[in-house]
Amino acid sequence: VPASKRWMSLASTAMATRVPAGAALAVDRVAFSRIVTDTLTAHPLVELRREELTSIPDDPAMYPLVIATGPLTSEALSRQIATMVGAEHLYFYDAISPIVLAESIDQSKVFRASRWGRSLTADGPSDEGDYLNCPLTRDEYQRFYDAVIHAESATVHDFDTATFFEGCLPIEVMAHRGPDTLRFGPMKPVGLPDPRTGRTPYAVVQLRQDTLAGDHYSLVGFQTQLKWGEQGRVLRMIPGLEQAEFVRFGMVHRNTYINGPTLLRETWQLKTQDDLFFAGQIS
Repeated sequence: VPASKRWMSLASTAMATRVPAGAALAVDRVAFSRIVTDTLTAHPLVELRREELTSIPDDPAMYPLVIATGPLTSEALSRQIATMVGAEHLYFYDAISPIVLAESIDQSKVFRASRWGRSLTADGPSDEGDYLNCPLTRDEYQRFYDAVIHAESATVHDFDTATFFEGCLPIEVMAHRGPDTLRFGPMKPVGLPDPRTGRTPYAVVQLRQDTLAGDHYSLVGFQTQLKWGEQGRVLRMIPGLEQAEFVRFGMVHRNTYINGPTLLRETWQLKTQDDLFFAGQIS
């Protein structure tokens, strides 16, 4: 199938399962993955084996080979990849954001808007706001910040050092860098004036629809490794989330990856082996 058609098929699947996310493209993860899985399963040229692969195959008949194990690569396979690529094989810690039940959000305290008024639809840009925004005053932000930096974090087990991916830092790690780090990061209020007051809040927590049904919302940029009890206490200090019911708390995990720019060609081939490719987040 021509690459252009494959791309259009993937793009149409993404648009069919997209959830409101301003000018960004976000999808219902369950619905999107279900369609992709069903497509692969039904394809006559694809043989799907549901089993763990603990080592890189040495059968020449399996090459060219693409390794796309994702961030949660097993220890056994990680060790073999590390041996193959040497000291350039690295890892970082990553974290995911909490998700709240939509009906538990106090709608009287939040307002709907996308940053700069930009929203994306299947037909192009829209002015409708896709995010629910929880505005904080200076005092509310200060109390929230103090709670974050004094909250107890979960212990990270089985790993040597807690090296976090800079693009996805836990909120408590950002908070310990300074009192304004969150306010200039995930809580940045720029481009989000409160329509009820006409003023820009001191800080904002954005909630993004997480499912097609609209029954769950995730806290944008609020990755965290705080203990679950602490998350419930601290995050309920956010205006509009005082009675929030959490469908999922934030948590931390290790992401396995290789240094792509150093080890891979622009075609994603390993520089030392023409018929071995790395794809996805591992690269």
